[in-house]
This record gives sequence, structure tokens and C-alpha cells, in this order.
Amino acid sequence: MPLTALEIKSAAPRSKTYRLNDGGSLFVVVQPSGSKSFEYRYRREGRLRAIVLGSCEHMGLKEARDERDRLRGKLKDGLDPLAQRRIAAEEQRAKLSVVKAVATARRAKAKLEALTLRVVAESWVTDTRTHWTAKHTDQVEQSLRDHVYAELGTKPVGDIEPGDILDLLDKLLAAGKVETARRVRQRLDAMFEYAGLKHKITSNPVAVAKREISKRVKAANKANPAMNFPCVPPTEVPQLLRAMRAYIGTPITRSLLWFVAMTACRTGEARYAVWSEFNLVDGLWTIPATRMKAGREHVVPLAPPVVALLTELKRVSGARSFVFAHPRRDDHPASENAILYALAAIGYKDRMTGHGFRQLFSTLANESGLWRPDVIEAALAHKETDAVRLAYNKAAYLDERRRLMNWWCDELARLEAGTPAKVVNIQQTAA
Repeated sequence: MPLTALEIKSAAPRSKTYRLNDGGSLFVVVQPSGSKSFEYRYRREGRLRAIVLGSCEHMGLKEARDERDRLRGKLKDGLDPLAQRRIAAEEQRAKLSVVKAVATARRAKAKLEALTLRVVAESWVTDTRTHWTAKHTDQVEQSLRDHVYAELGTKPVGDIEPGDILDLLDKLLAAGKVETARRVRQRLDAMFEYAGLKHKITSNPVAVAKREISKRVKAANKANPAMNFPCVPPTEVPQLLRAMRAYIGTPITRSLLWFVAMTACRTGEARYAVWSEFNLVDGLWTIPATRMKAGREHVVPLAPPVVALLTELKRVSGARSFVFAHPRRDDHPASENAILYALAAIGYKDRMTGHGFRQLFSTLANESGLWRPDVIEAALAHKETDAVRLAYNKAAYLDERRRLMNWWCDELARLEAGTPAKVVNIQQTAA
């Protein structure tokens, strides 16, 4: 006789599993643990097979009989219910696998889309800057800000193609900024290598476009041959100095302009100078090897006007790390364009640069006939090209260079004032 719900509920567990027959091959299986489930039994190809329909706790008697009838119908149609269930389970697993794969792909795509060029570039700088000098780090960050981020900064790094890189560099080359384009290409190449290692970006568009970039740079170099830094002729130095004296700018920018002029140092050496490098009592500036182009420590004798300039400037920026600090960021040096902007403001745009003062110093010092070429070259911190002389000539010419720098500041003052040249005792000066 068919079972009732009460009989199923009242069935007590035994020491072994047993079954209650509901008829029509439907059974209730009672486990020793007390759990109960509906089971459909049938024969297929002479073998007894069983399918668990569900727990009696979650499936009613009528629902179990309906499922039993559905499976019997499949059996009449020649289908094996158990095999059909396994096929359905495989199909469900396959669907879940596809859904999981799609979800994983979407997450990966979203992650890559969040990895914009700017995000990766800033990560590259952060992870690599420990191997760079502060000056180089500043140059890398500024070139990315000025020439890359506006064009490609918000684009996912994985979507950037060789054509994007070529378009970016073409704009720099068209503007005649060949060296800038070369450096930007170099930095982007290193950044994409980093992206491949750190973020598994599979393509480096800079490397792919390497041959085409080289062709375009070569053509740009041919169309715009390299030129020396702009510098006014010696005859215009008096007017330049008077314009500098009349320049209205921040105390730090004015001081930086005159400091570079009076010391004939490189602008980068001046911008990154810190107060701990200066001995104002002895009038000496010691630039560490890490900040020198030749990689050797360089000592600069400071003439009295330079000491006076620094003493006055210390009242303004003495609490900052950098002598010539950025006007809005105490932890940064003055902009590399500060001197160019100042010179442009006084009417010397594209006619004079900070490096031009080194050229004037070399020209006027050599033309004076008062100074030995070796002393002038040492003052400019030029690297000796002769390997033998470099190995054996360790002379710093410090005393002569002090007299040379004193003469140079006097000469600038004379030119600014428009007074005749002094008669100098050559033997005493060049001794």
C-alpha cells in the first residue's frame, strides 16, 4: 500500500539502512542516523539502478511521486534516467565553468583598464627611484608630466599601440625637440618593460616601433642639426647684465640667475645644491660626485660677491633643504626652466641660457690671456679626455681657480658698469 506522510515521519532508525515501499518503484530510505530520503529504483539492461530524488525533510510525498512518474516516462522513451541526470550535471558544470571564466575575464579586463599609463608610470618611478639620483628622478617625472600624461596618461597601458607612441614622439620631433623625444622614448621603453614584469602586460609598443622611431629620429636630426646652447656674443654681455639687474622676480630666481652667472656652474648643479655643501667662512662649495656629470667630487671657490649673495639668500631659504628651492614645494628644487623663464622675461628668449654663462666664462677667460687653459677647464669641471693625463694629473689648481673666480666676478661687475678693463699683473695672476 502507498505510504502516508505520517508513516514516513514516524519511521524510526534502525541499526542498518532500510527502505519503505511506496509502490511504483518509489522508496523511502531510512538511515541509521535518522535521515530519510526518497529513492526511485528501476532496472536497465538487467541491472538494478537507483536515483536519490531528495531529502524527505525538503521534498513532500506528492512531489516525490511526480518526479518518480517523470523518470518512469523517460524510461518508457528508452532513456536511462541516471545517465540523463549525469549528462545534465555535466552540462550544468560546463555552464558554471563558462560563467566563472567569463567573470574571471571581466575582472582581469577591469583590472587592466584600471592600469592606465599614468598609474603604471608612477608605480615604475616609485619602485625604481632608489637606483636614481634626485636630479634624474625629477627629470624623469617632469618629462612624463610635460610630454606623456596629457596624451596617453588616462589610456589603459595594455591598449596602447605602436601608433600611439609614434604619434606622441612625432609631435616632439615636429617641434624640433629631438633630444626630448629620444629621452621620452627611452623612458617609455623602460616603463613598458616594467609593466611586463610587474603587471604581466604582454606587449611593449615602444620595442615594436623601435625601427620606425629610429628612422624618424634620424630624419629629424638631419632636418634639425644639433646646435650649441644659445649664448649672446661677448659684446652684448654688458646689456645682458644690466637687464638681469633690473629683473623683477622672486629672490630665489634672481639669486639662482646670478649664482649661475658668477660661478659658471651647470644649472643642474646649482638647482640641486643644498646648504650642507657650502662653507661660507672659507668660501668653498663642495659638490658631491653623485651630482657631477663626470662622477667626481668638485670644489668650487666662491668669490666674495657669491658669498654675499648666499649669505643674503640664507635669510630667505636657510630653513629649506635646497638653496634654490621651488617657490611652492620646499622639498623640490627650482624648476629646470626657472632660468630660461627669467631670461625670457628680460628679453633674451632663445638668445641666452644658463649654460650660456659657461660659454661666456670660457671665452672671456681664454681671451684674457691671464689664465692657463688647464685652470679654466678645471674651473668648468670638464673631464680630461686624455686617459694618461686623467690618471696622473690630479692637480685641482684650487688657488689659481680662486683667483680666476675672483677675476670673473670683478669682470662681470666691470662689464655691467661699463668701466675700462683694469691693468692686471699677469705674472701674479697666473702664478
